[in-house]
Amino acid sequence: MAKKKSSFWDKLKNEFTTTALVLIPIGIAINQVGRLISTALSLPIFLDTIGTVFMAMLSGPWVAAIGGFLTNVVTAIAYGRPTSVFFGTVQLAIGLIAGFAVYKTWLKKGINVLWTGIVIALMAALVSSFISTIVAGGVSGSGVDLVVGIFLAAGQKYWTSMIGARLITESIDKILAVFIPWISVKRLPEKYARMFKYTSKVR
Repeated sequence: MAKKKSSFWDKLKNEFTTTALVLIPIGIAINQVGRLISTALSLPIFLDTIGTVFMAMLSGPWVAAIGGFLTNVVTAIAYGRPTSVFFGTVQLAIGLIAGFAVYKTWLKKGINVLWTGIVIALMAALVSSFISTIVAGGVSGSGVDLVVGIFLAAGQKYWTSMIGARLITESIDKILAVFIPWISVKRLPEKYARMFKYTSKVR
């Protein structure tokens, strides 16, 4: 008798194991700690997607996408910043891109960590520039606003300043956001690595 082929929804359901569900609040907490460090030091980088990429490397794209989006929901509720929910779409996309790279085993090669960070940075710079302009008048409330201001003071046009500043800051931020979890997963003791579905695609 032919084995019934699993549907997309069956496969999606299988991604959300008990271990993956426990990982989501941990990933959100990592993102929030990174964000607090960035805010406290007024850094021009965000540090709030490390947990999202970490979830992607351990439990795949869909878990990372949901966890990443929920990070911004938590930010919106905890800090009274409803516009953060709109930026959750960037987190969602980061989870999917990083998770796809993991699924394809691209991150087994160190050089692909760099390229994945750059691809994520390009997406984040473009999408967040438009969201920031539409919902916040171009102000993000983070250190990147200073970089935008430097571009504008140098005589650059608005969109050149917005996208140019974010390309610089996002590139640094997102390469770190991929590299830090990658090193962590590579060094994860085997007994813990076996608990997660996707670690073998990274190690």
